[in-house]
Amino acid sequence: MRIEEEYQDILQNIEFAVACLYRRNPEMTDYAVQRTYEALVQAYTAEITGRARKPTDPSGLEAELLRDVRSMCEWRLGRREMPVMQGDAPKCKPIDVPTLVLCLKRLVKSVQRWNKRGGRQGYLDFMTQFVM
Repeated sequence: MRIEEEYQDILQNIEFAVACLYRRNPEMTDYAVQRTYEALVQAYTAEITGRARKPTDPSGLEAELLRDVRSMCEWRLGRREMPVMQGDAPKCKPIDVPTLVLCLKRLVKSVQRWNKRGGRQGYLDFMTQFVM
């Protein structure tokens, strides 16, 4: 089974966090999203391997994006309460860190693909059509 099918709910939850911020900040770009996804891949991979996490110091909108997406990831891992941005949602079974990393890597590929097709906001414009 493909990642998109097996983990559709996880991918949609993460993209929901991105879509919410993009709707409030239409100047956001795919590049900021890709950097955020990649930073989280590095952070959670470091957690798996027991290595020190590479420091990231985003600012402005990118810092807000990283905070919101990390919050959603932590919720899916079962480490925190539902992020405020989503309100009431059904309980979901926590996932493990390797599954989260797999999903984040898939999202990086999606950003790259849709950015090539649609330009600096190709991924954001494509993805937000499907995410409430």
